[in-house]
Amino acid sequence: MKKIMLFALGVVSMFAFASCTSTNKGFQSSPVIARDVSLDPIKADIEITSQQKLKGESTSKYFLFFRIEGDNTYADGINYNTDASSSFFSKLNPFSGSGALGRAKAAAAYKAISTGDYDFIISPSYTTTVTNYLGIIKEYKVQVTGYGAKYKNFRTEKEPLPCCCNGNK
Repeated sequence: MKKIMLFALGVVSMFAFASCTSTNKGFQSSPVIARDVSLDPIKADIEITSQQKLKGESTSKYFLFFRIEGDNTYADGINYNTDASSSFFSKLNPFSGSGALGRAKAAAAYKAISTGDYDFIISPSYTTTVTNYLGIIKEYKVQVTGYGAKYKNFRTEKEPLPCCCNGNK
């Protein structure tokens, strides 16, 4: 009985003292939500590097829903507008893998953007492979390619006032 208790205590302490680190880096801004505030829009030019495509790759392994291997640096604010896993029914299923797949995509995007001085990816194309081992271990492999882009020449421009005269002077 003592051996079982010591073993259980060892397993519990192993999980209690284990730690992990993750780093996120945002690449897009959040909208300003305010009422009755008139702001001049900020405009910028976009400089696209079209000579060479960016490439990034990430692989993660999960035991049930615990990550046991993979990257821990992610790009925040990446929009996967063709993401099939964002359907209504997949959001209802907590084990659908869309969260793990999203993190793998964000890690691949981070690696691609980090190859140079870029702010975001233009026309990203994701290739995903999900391998299921006995239903308890899943491996997510994601490759992303796209063009690197950077914002340049920030400026504000006054918006024209709306014409409310309706032809009357």
